[in-house]
Amino acid sequence: MVEIESNYYDSLLEDPVEEKEVVEEEDNENFWDSEEEETEEAAPEEASETKEEDPVEEDVITSYLKSYGIQDPSKIQFENEEGGVDEVDWNTLSKEDQLNMLKELSSSDYTDYERQVIDFIRQNGGDLRNIVERYQKAAIEDYLTKNPEAQPQRSYKIDDYSDDELYISDLAAKFPDFTEEELTSKLESAKLNEELFKKEVDSLRQFYKSEEEKLEEQAKESEKQQYDNLMRTLQDSASKFDEIVLDADDPKSDALVIEDQDRQVMMDYLLAQDKDGRSQFDKDLSDPDALIEIAWLRTHARDTLTGVSQYWKKELADTRKELAKVRKELEKYTNNGTNVVVEKPKIKQKKEVKSAMDLWV
Repeated sequence: MVEIESNYYDSLLEDPVEEKEVVEEEDNENFWDSEEEETEEAAPEEASETKEEDPVEEDVITSYLKSYGIQDPSKIQFENEEGGVDEVDWNTLSKEDQLNMLKELSSSDYTDYERQVIDFIRQNGGDLRNIVERYQKAAIEDYLTKNPEAQPQRSYKIDDYSDDELYISDLAAKFPDFTEEELTSKLESAKLNEELFKKEVDSLRQFYKSEEEKLEEQAKESEKQQYDNLMRTLQDSASKFDEIVLDADDPKSDALVIEDQDRQVMMDYLLAQDKDGRSQFDKDLSDPDALIEIAWLRTHARDTLTGVSQYWKKELADTRKELAKVRKELEKYTNNGTNVVVEKPKIKQKKEVKSAMDLWV
């Protein structure tokens, strides 16, 4: 990678506008010397017209920043500590910050094409996944518009019936007292006029398709209502689940506090769906290993947590008793002015723990 010396950036940081103004002033002085025949009133007017016709040149810094995808130096985007985006004007940055930024840009490993891609993403939402999905959706819609026969066709249960079966079934639903012979006779009579029979059957088929659509909408609405009810019920239960007692046998036991972020993780586990519409809880219900783990947590976690808590409370109490004995010995001999060497207190030997049950046995 080519290294660029810092003095190169120092020169870039100099204000090019001021230099341009100096050149223009010199040009004006030459202008007055060469145009002595012009009057004092006309000369300034022509000079101003010349300035208006000169195109406004883009300064070096702006051109340099644009080459790295920063189209507007007055709105340079930075990611803040909270993960948001702040806009900063280049001119408000200190010389040191400007120099550091230029160095970072020049040390980028991106190719020109990659920088163009990044610039395009910034200008179109800043999320590559959303841009890709938008173009995919547009491509699909364009294809289906040009190829209507490729449109996905909705299937109906009623289409599994032939015209004769549909006609008979409809008659049987309308006239439940008709015998099979009578239904067959009605069918044969209707088919004497094939055109009329076909028109009647098509009408019946359209009617039952409409009924199927209504039932599907009702089922979706019912499912949504059940989901909303479940959501409210779980949220209500989660709001009441605020702690886990460490020792279930001790009314004054300490407890693990359940915070809002913990509740959100649990709710996501239960309800957040993946692209296939399944939550992690739903998938665990189909996983035997996960089910056994859930069963153990439900049947043993409370007692295990209580046992572990009681074990360490006992260990702490025994240690405090030993320390209290040592203090008494020290105080007794200190008050008598006697120097004494106190033996190291004997701490209860920890037994080997092979399982959670060994903690309180």
